[in-house]
Amino acid sequence: MLSTGLQTLGQYGVDPGLPPNVKPLPAGFEAGTTNEIIFFFVAGAAVVLFALPWAIRAAMNKNWVPVLVILSGLICSLEEAMLDMLGHLHWADDLTGVYTNFGITVPLLIPLCYVAFLGLQSYFNYFVIRNGATFKTFLMLLAMGGILDAVMETIGINLNVYEYYGVQPFELFGFPYWWAFINSASFVTVGILLHIMVPRLKGWKQLLILVAAPYGMAATYFTVGWIHLIAHNSSLPEWMRWVACAIMMVEAVALMKIYAHFFGRKDGEAVPAWTLGRMLAYGFTGGRVRAKIWGKMAEEGNLPADQRATPEF
Repeated sequence: MLSTGLQTLGQYGVDPGLPPNVKPLPAGFEAGTTNEIIFFFVAGAAVVLFALPWAIRAAMNKNWVPVLVILSGLICSLEEAMLDMLGHLHWADDLTGVYTNFGITVPLLIPLCYVAFLGLQSYFNYFVIRNGATFKTFLMLLAMGGILDAVMETIGINLNVYEYYGVQPFELFGFPYWWAFINSASFVTVGILLHIMVPRLKGWKQLLILVAAPYGMAATYFTVGWIHLIAHNSSLPEWMRWVACAIMMVEAVALMKIYAHFFGRKDGEAVPAWTLGRMLAYGFTGGRVRAKIWGKMAEEGNLPADQRATPEF
């Protein structure tokens, strides 16, 4: 009887050694080619194509950091299957796959998504931290990454490209907002690692930048995220899982306080006067627009004269 029951679970993609709420195999739904293509560009391909000329120009000028950051994000995409398993995500059955692990086939659209968020978004976070950030600035970085992640994922979910299953606290339009907290905290962590590594690594040692994204994301998930991920993959009562999730979200904010203490500026010090709107505009523009934004932030933030020129991005 027991053997028959275990075999039945296996037929439905459920490992009999796992709690019944963990289902690593797809649930049986399709996105369609059009939706897959749309989400391919929404999830990161468009941003990456926009950023590639900048990275190539930087490399031609012997600045390899942008290219290495892009490759670091690409390497980090190998963590996706593990995170899908831990966070309970199903992909549509008809997506073009790139690799399979943990019983999950990760689609081809994911690597460029990681380049966009764990690579380029993290590089922007590094740029902001490098030029002076207070605790308020770190909170804005957390919020900006969370907003961009939520918008992108809500589109993907409602295009039927993937779904989150089981108990998913703080869900709206199919997207559980605890993911926005942990994902965005990961982007900031990678930015911190770049802030530490870039000025210290020269020559071939710069290749160590390749581990910034995979190390930063894994570190965040298993320091900030552990309490929720353990509860999420257990048979604990639903209310306890909500509590664990809420604690994790608070921890993501607390992490920003820790980063501000060790790597930021004190309140009252001269720093660029960032706002969420300016962060979004600065990241998606260039040239004169970016220079104008920086000039206004420098003036409002009372930066000294030697810091008022638009810094290299």
